[in-house]
Amino acid sequence: MQAERVLPREYRISPGRLAAVYIAVGVGLPTAGLPIWTEEGIPGWGKALGTLLLLALLGRLALAARSCSTSADLKGIRVRGMVKNRRLAWEDIHDLRAVPNPSAGMSQGQPRIISYMYGRDGRRVQLMYVDDNHVAVDREIAALRVAWERHRGEDWSPNAAADRRIDRRSRRESSLLRALSWALMSVLVAVVLFLVLLFTDSDAMSPEWILITPVVIFLVVWIGSSLRDRSR
Repeated sequence: MQAERVLPREYRISPGRLAAVYIAVGVGLPTAGLPIWTEEGIPGWGKALGTLLLLALLGRLALAARSCSTSADLKGIRVRGMVKNRRLAWEDIHDLRAVPNPSAGMSQGQPRIISYMYGRDGRRVQLMYVDDNHVAVDREIAALRVAWERHRGEDWSPNAAADRRIDRRSRRESSLLRALSWALMSVLVAVVLFLVLLFTDSDAMSPEWILITPVVIFLVVWIGSSLRDRSR
């Protein structure tokens, strides 16, 4: 695969998902605005102001979803994000990676795999829409790496400090994901145990433990994982 054949490249939200964003915004406005519109204690100007703020916020989200993008050309990679734009020349990129999405299980429709480019200082920038909801991630990252290796220059060399920073972040995120997984499983266990005790007329467990248990499990697993990773 030649770099010249894979460039330029551009990634944007798919039409179907953009339509879903518009629908969500349309549904979200009356849902979020109903408490404001029906509250008798809020004056008319307050309701109008609240409605305008909701329109501005939801409209901003819809516009951002449409305008966000990732593009690659002979000069480098440019990412248009919701807040700011970032561009890195090929020689300033330290690495390109596809990684598991930490928020994949938080809401329906989230991608399982997302992608980042890493600067020479180890800081990362998410490649918008280079995820498994929109593209074949492995194929696209491979294509971008071909272009990167071709255009970064012969004097390019890896940065050990950047590698260490990337590895530390990766370990922290792995610890966090592990703790979240255990906490979510503990919620199910706590609910089942509470129901069993409830139907057996036992008061050995109060409902508060359904909330306390996942918090304790999260902290124990997170701290334990973090300490283990630091000792390696």
